[in-house]
Amino acid sequence: MAMLRAEQVSFSYQGKHETVHAVKDFNYDFKPGSFYAIVGKSGSGKTTLLSLLAGLELPTQGQVAFQGDTTTQMDCDLFRRDHAAVIYQNFNLFPQLTAQENVMYPLRLQKVDRQEAAQRAQEALAQVGLSPTQWCRYPSHLSGGEQQRVAIARTLAIRCEIILADEPTGNLDEENTKSITDLLLRLAHEQDRCVIVVTHDRSIAARADAVLELRDGRLLQQEQAHEE
Repeated sequence: MAMLRAEQVSFSYQGKHETVHAVKDFNYDFKPGSFYAIVGKSGSGKTTLLSLLAGLELPTQGQVAFQGDTTTQMDCDLFRRDHAAVIYQNFNLFPQLTAQENVMYPLRLQKVDRQEAAQRAQEALAQVGLSPTQWCRYPSHLSGGEQQRVAIARTLAIRCEIILADEPTGNLDEENTKSITDLLLRLAHEQDRCVIVVTHDRSIAARADAVLELRDGRLLQQEQAHEE
């Protein structure tokens, strides 16, 4: 059963000299328990598609639906807060908050009690392999890999069904790339999350349950056998 469904989704915007058709007639059903890689050359529409799936942009035509509600009908801020977490390449951490406080922040927006929010944040930080000494550090005192772990811990703590990641390993070395990929795979396969990753890294795509290749905004390749 699909968790997130895209039906005939297209997105266009007015560029400086012409109308840009960034995504064209995209159809796909994303299911829980699966890791999806969206690949393609720069300008192929990957990040725009991720924005459409997250409700950050609304389709020009077609619809993106979660549990029967479309992004054009729902409150997309609540959708991202409660159901679809977005992990950005630049981490989007608050520099004035510690790692633990960054993870607690969206929980407090959900009106979670401070004590419970702290406990859930600590559990999530431990799950991504960060030690208690790192929980109290500010982002500027963490490495790129550690900051990305904090960003992922934030999605764990709010327990979203869908994780959308835009080049989550783009700034990381090979060791951290493998570690983050391992973690995202575990979230899909062991916690039944729907994980959708935009990536240029073919080593990540090779481990995905399904690869969606875009060219000029259109879906070309849909499936790939999963191999470890």
